[in-house]
Amino acid sequence: MRVEVTHLTKRFGRLKAVDDLSFTVEPGRITGFLGPNGAGKTTTLRAALQLVKATSGAVTFEGQQYSEIKHPMRLIGAGLEASSFYPGRSALDHLRTIAPLVGVNTSRCRVVLDLVGLGNVMHKPVGQFSLGMRGRLELAVTLLGKPRVLLLDEPNNGLDPEGIAWMRTLLRDLADQGVAVLISSHVLSEVEQTVDDVVIIAQGRLVRSSSLEQSAALARTRTVVTPARPTAFRTLADSQNWRYSITQGGFEVENTAAAEVGHAAFIAGIELHQLRSDHNTLEQMFLEMTESAGAIS
Repeated sequence: MRVEVTHLTKRFGRLKAVDDLSFTVEPGRITGFLGPNGAGKTTTLRAALQLVKATSGAVTFEGQQYSEIKHPMRLIGAGLEASSFYPGRSALDHLRTIAPLVGVNTSRCRVVLDLVGLGNVMHKPVGQFSLGMRGRLELAVTLLGKPRVLLLDEPNNGLDPEGIAWMRTLLRDLADQGVAVLISSHVLSEVEQTVDDVVIIAQGRLVRSSSLEQSAALARTRTVVTPARPTAFRTLADSQNWRYSITQGGFEVENTAAAEVGHAAFIAGIELHQLRSDHNTLEQMFLEMTESAGAIS
């Protein structure tokens, strides 16, 4: 089931929380919905479920808005906020109270509890659960209806490293089954190993929408060089058609490996006092993009 966000705008008085936002989430792929806190991610997800009314534009699921879908909870699983749990109620009983709304039976409740790793504690009171276990129970709620779309807001909150790795595997399995998965986060490094595509927003506006691979290609590698003879090194760099900038301490050569620079300098007989690679990571690129978008507004 394809999700389309089309020219979505949401105003709260003078505040434009979402500003003419458009992107798609494809079936069988995990899309990371990224941006700083306050960028408009949660408002977008709430607008998708029509929990807030869009000022203009729309979010559709195979061409239908949420309210137009018959039995939407069977097709769309959403985990946007921390759920309230009755502490004395077991995990199984918690799902049993929600199952009639979704249109599933108790056997399905047991299946999803096993799926999220809570099968052996399904009769335990939720009040005794850790934060990570509560996060798994929240995910179980979203999976009750065998959804074709998953909308998850900061799903890794409260999970330990083992839980994050487990979440990654589960979401990949669901995507491999054709589910369209959208997960929001303000920390790219948390989802970088999980997603196929990225949608980056800042101050409600789209900054970038692409595959993760395409975005990763933008991350730069710089080689920092301090030569004994700067003029000779500059002549070498020009002859090699390297892109470089001159710094106070020497040179920064763009997108050229340190080994290549060092080898060329050795052949040219240029002594180097410093030679190291300086990687501009995908996380740094993300921060630069969102900071630049904020500076424009």
